[in-house]
Amino acid sequence: MSSFHLFQNRLRLTGTLELETALRVGSGSTDNLSSADISVVKDNLYRPYIPGSSFKGGLRAQIERIIRLVEPKCGNGFGACNPLRDDERCICKDQIEDLKKKFKNRPAADLDIELFNRSCRICRVFGAPWLASKVLIKDLLLARPDLWMERRYQVRNGVGIDRDSETASQGLLYDYEVVPSGTLFNWEIIIENADQSRAEDGLVIWGLNEFANGRVQLGGGRSRGLGWVKLHFDDEAETIDASNRDDFIKYLATGKGCKKSRDDILKSAVIFASILAKQEGKNVQASLQ
Repeated sequence: MSSFHLFQNRLRLTGTLELETALRVGSGSTDNLSSADISVVKDNLYRPYIPGSSFKGGLRAQIERIIRLVEPKCGNGFGACNPLRDDERCICKDQIEDLKKKFKNRPAADLDIELFNRSCRICRVFGAPWLASKVLIKDLLLARPDLWMERRYQVRNGVGIDRDSETASQGLLYDYEVVPSGTLFNWEIIIENADQSRAEDGLVIWGLNEFANGRVQLGGGRSRGLGWVKLHFDDEAETIDASNRDDFIKYLATGKGCKKSRDDILKSAVIFASILAKQEGKNVQASLQ
């Protein structure tokens, strides 16, 4: 079990995210400086950014979709549950309450271990209401804020559709803001205490490769073609491994970890894919016997 009471390892990944089409990550309201009915999220300098939670949600959802095909059953370290529905979670609320009663007179760590053991593969990495996330994603800020005033926001027209008549609904015309295509954002992801035996860092990088190959959309208006992005990795990543005492002491003294090339980082995704392939092969063999 990889927990957070003891530091084990850390991987810091960075790069840029390029908008291949316009992006709309709505703020849920309008603002005083915008003429649009629906504004995009902005920082205190009126510049667009992508919340880390939005990027993490898109990354998690993409990984979940694929994991469910390979590991249809979730729980005990495998598969991907639906964290938005209590009856489809790897551990539902009633089960958690029952476990709390069962472990009432035992050390708190025993309950933590039991909850971890029952959690699905995705919850162990990305977190759940009962489990901290190993993946931390910062808000994605403009890579070239000095050029933003030259690009500016775009305002587009939208219309509500009556699903019964399949025509435009009267009175449901609106405007919405988008960030134009070609805009670049910086991204930074930290993966902490990943279980190396299960290639959990490779799981995350495997998902990031989906963004790198341009297969994932972010934000709203996806049916209109908005939100297509392409991720780029920086040439190097930073790693810290507490089991390597010399490197760890060097990190404590300098605050800097070891450098790892992009190619070496991407190999961890191949390792994770091979783990899934072996499992799939075993499942196939079992069905033939």
